[in-house]
Amino acid sequence: MRTQLFAGGLLVAATGAGFYLLAFPLVFFWSIPFGVVGVIMAVASVFLPEGQGPIKPPDGYRFCVYCSSEVPIASERCPHCNGVQPKES
Repeated sequence: MRTQLFAGGLLVAATGAGFYLLAFPLVFFWSIPFGVVGVIMAVASVFLPEGQGPIKPPDGYRFCVYCSSEVPIASERCPHCNGVQPKES
């Protein structure tokens, strides 16, 4: 069970219920999609397995702090976005 997805689904469904109770024309229009998607998120969270944890880069690489692509550890700039990489301490 993904607890974050379940909590997020409950919040989205509660937002949809709040939109329904406000009953302003523009906000009222979004109450049904928010409510339906929130319930789908909460139900789907029960059937989805928990995540595996953070992703680690391959040996000799690190992730770019700007675009998250793989950068060789010795490189000063990212080959993808040309962002300057911080010095490792």
